[in-house]
Amino acid sequence: MLSSLRLRILLITLVVITLALTINASVSYLTLQTHNDQQVAQQLGSVSQGNALAIEEWVAARAAMLEAARMPVMDSDPLAPLLQLAESGGFIAAFYGQTDGRHLSSDGWVPGSDYDPRQRDWYRAATAKDGTIVSLPYVDANSNQLVVTFATPVKRDGRLYGVIGGDVAIDNLVNQVNAIQPTPSSFAFLSSGGATIIAHPDKALTLEPLSRINDALTPTSIERLSATRDAWEPVEVNGRSKRVAATPIAGTDWELGVALDEYEATAGLRAILKSSLVTLLIIIAVTALLLSLWLKRTFAGLERARDALDDIASGEGDLTRRLPEQGRDEVAQISGAFNRFVGKMEAVLMDVRASSESVHHAANEIAMGGQDLSRRTDNAAASLQQTSASIEEITSTVQHTAASAKEANKLSQTASQVANEGGKVVANVVVTMEEITRASDKIGEIVTLMNSISFQTNLLALNASVEAARAGEHGRGFAVVADEVRKLAGRSSDAANDIQKLIEDSQTKVNNGTTLVRDAGATMQDIVAHITRVTDVLEEITAATSEQSDGINQVNIAVAELDRMTQANAAMVEESTTAAEQLKEQADHLSVTIGSFKLSQHTQAPLALNSAPSLPAY
Repeated sequence: MLSSLRLRILLITLVVITLALTINASVSYLTLQTHNDQQVAQQLGSVSQGNALAIEEWVAARAAMLEAARMPVMDSDPLAPLLQLAESGGFIAAFYGQTDGRHLSSDGWVPGSDYDPRQRDWYRAATAKDGTIVSLPYVDANSNQLVVTFATPVKRDGRLYGVIGGDVAIDNLVNQVNAIQPTPSSFAFLSSGGATIIAHPDKALTLEPLSRINDALTPTSIERLSATRDAWEPVEVNGRSKRVAATPIAGTDWELGVALDEYEATAGLRAILKSSLVTLLIIIAVTALLLSLWLKRTFAGLERARDALDDIASGEGDLTRRLPEQGRDEVAQISGAFNRFVGKMEAVLMDVRASSESVHHAANEIAMGGQDLSRRTDNAAASLQQTSASIEEITSTVQHTAASAKEANKLSQTASQVANEGGKVVANVVVTMEEITRASDKIGEIVTLMNSISFQTNLLALNASVEAARAGEHGRGFAVVADEVRKLAGRSSDAANDIQKLIEDSQTKVNNGTTLVRDAGATMQDIVAHITRVTDVLEEITAATSEQSDGINQVNIAVAELDRMTQANAAMVEESTTAAEQLKEQADHLSVTIGSFKLSQHTQAPLALNSAPSLPAY
């Protein structure tokens, strides 16, 4: 709803006018309210004080009459002054209580023997105050009227002779108080000591506590109101707000209170507020009508500019349309600026249209070349990936061969070491066999010596036998020994012969074994020589295989780097192709967008762009 500038200006203007009038009315209302409160307070005080003054004069007149009767009652005939006082002052009865207990009354009332005026409240109050007093109202038993008692002490030369008093009906006074009514719903009341109601429009409240009207009406609040001129306090009475003011009655402890109705007291303010509101509504309505007509006429040019811009934005984008430039106001200036802007926009868009056609052609060429380059790059990347895979397989095979060669080299080195150890062992065996041969030769010599010793022992035994035979009986024991020695020599000779045979057999075998060991040693030396040659060849094969593996690793790294670069180039080609496609789409979109505007027929020659060069085949 607030999208219209005219409506917003109208609304803001009305808001400003409303705010200004509201502020003005509020200031006026507050000012009038202050003056009205002051006037109401003054009026309330005047009503209360004026009526209080009348009550004061009524009380003062009767108090003066009573005080004027002091001297006459002290004469020989006090009854005559009492009759005159009752007649002239409007007293129901005038009476005189003396210090000796006698009591005289103008109405001829004779008290009983038990009646003592000195014990009555009016007598005590007057003597205690030493002046004229007014008692609380009470209902007279004889007349059934609401009366008050005036009493004043009678003295001469400081001596008390008695107290003179009189009862006065206050019905007229009550009616006078009830007649006080500043507004229809306002009322007045007469109270005593701020505690007891003497007069009130509601007779049922007579002689009732003042708090029956409202709990806020206490002796303290009445005293506070009585002490300040034109003071008032808000009090709620029967559901309506009242402004209560109180004025003391001189010569008594009475107060005259006036309760002014708040609603009726502020009727003038509400009337002013109502008239201000009606005036405000009329001014707003008239202003809205006049301002709306003026704004409609003023914004007619802006509406034409809006329609033209709307036609450009939502219609065929007619940039050939121009607005009439009438007058020199802001609307005419806006129309002129609009025409200039549309003219510049038309020229720019015509240039953009020509450029977009060139960009579109170049984007097509770039896209086609990029697609071709992307396809060839993908093929090269695939071939390079296959080459890389083959080289990785060759690298794996060469590495496996190198590992096998290293393992064979290690085994040949171990065999060579074992063969060397075997050669050493065989050489030791040959040495040992030679030592055994030499030991066998020595054993043979020893056996030969044993045979010689056995032979000699046998000869000695034979000689001993011959000598024993020669000796006869004496040589028999020696013959036995010689026989035993010969037997031992024979067995020794047999054993030596056996040993000799064994030794000869062993020596023959040891010689054969020595020959074989020598042949084995020579063979082991040949084996060691061949294994050493194999080890050297394997070491040369291992070194060559390691060099081949390193070279193939370098080739593999180079191929992998070439593959990575090719993949990166392929990704870049893809990105370039994508960018070219997007450029083509943007060029198409730009052509469609520019085509949505209606431009003049003359066009600028498109920029000449060379076709993208074709890429060489891989």
